[in-house]
Amino acid sequence: MPLSGIRVLDLGSMVAAPLGATLLGDMGADVIKIEPPGGEEGRRIGPRRGDDTGLYVGVNRNKRGMELDLSQPHGQDVLRRLVATADIVIHNVRSPAREKLGLDYAALAKARADIILVTVSTYGDSGPYAGRPGIDPSAQALGGLMAATGEPDGPALKAGAAVADVTAATLVAYSAMLALWARARDGQGQAAEVALIDGVVHLQSVQLGEYLLTGEPPPRTGNRSPFYAPYNTYTCADGHQVHLAAFNDKFYRTLCQALDAPQLAHDPRFATATSRLANRDALDLELAALCAREPRAALMRRLHSADVVAAPVNDFPAVRADAQLQHNGMLPVVDHPEHGPLVIPGIPLRLGRTTGGIRRPPPRLGQHTAEILNELGPRN
Repeated sequence: MPLSGIRVLDLGSMVAAPLGATLLGDMGADVIKIEPPGGEEGRRIGPRRGDDTGLYVGVNRNKRGMELDLSQPHGQDVLRRLVATADIVIHNVRSPAREKLGLDYAALAKARADIILVTVSTYGDSGPYAGRPGIDPSAQALGGLMAATGEPDGPALKAGAAVADVTAATLVAYSAMLALWARARDGQGQAAEVALIDGVVHLQSVQLGEYLLTGEPPPRTGNRSPFYAPYNTYTCADGHQVHLAAFNDKFYRTLCQALDAPQLAHDPRFATATSRLANRDALDLELAALCAREPRAALMRRLHSADVVAAPVNDFPAVRADAQLQHNGMLPVVDHPEHGPLVIPGIPLRLGRTTGGIRRPPPRLGQHTAEILNELGPRN
């Protein structure tokens, strides 16, 4: 695997920092998840099954688990010895707890001079908001994403998923890889930081680019697009929904053909991209009536056969059963020591020659503590 031989210490909690470490573990790194007595916060929040929460299981595959009390001298000693064997440390501990627990870069570099540290915070480690507590929707709110999401005449909405956290997790892995590459070149470690609000701005490069160029904030559009029509969700005869889009004349004509509606292709209100956008309310009414004629499965077969841009609006059971997601390996089954065969989220990228894989289920609290301590050997 690409990262075989790289060791990562994950001292993060919740989503962004642990999921960033997971992405490295997916590619072969030996990720050791170090948790305080009783476990990290992600073990206590949300729906659970037995001793596990969905939050914890969803983001902590491909790790070994270790329970360690960093407030005690013995825990600090073990941490220093582990850092001496590690390449990367990842956490989201705020100052001054960071310094108190020996997780600041200066303390870690005493154990290994070329260590790489990646920290995660909501606002950044410096600046006017440094040290403020925050979570994913805090970043969505401050970064403009919440105000840009929702129906035009409705309230601002957060995204359904923790998009600020997951974007930050990707940036954590990216930062770690860049620092590894730089260390291979010059032999030096470094500290890197990822802020959730920065990731939210990055997510909106198109929308912010539009505003910064024109001075006009893009309006909230719900499931529509501000640039072209049709682009919306429509309800089928069985109550299920589809999302349809036609971003040029070719795809619009193909959609009309697939729906057996040649009259829409020749209607002057919808003849051009500009006129379709100007008359999208009327166009949506026409398409809604056409989609309501038959069940979604039958409609999707016709749309795909005609090469229309269309997708079912899937709920989670449908996501789990989706043939393409199954083919892509995004819902693998692992053997969990408590739950037996367990479906977990999969690896979102595939390399042709040195790809990753699921080697370990999310660890139970402290599951590998003795194993890791034995690997460290007796204290010098």
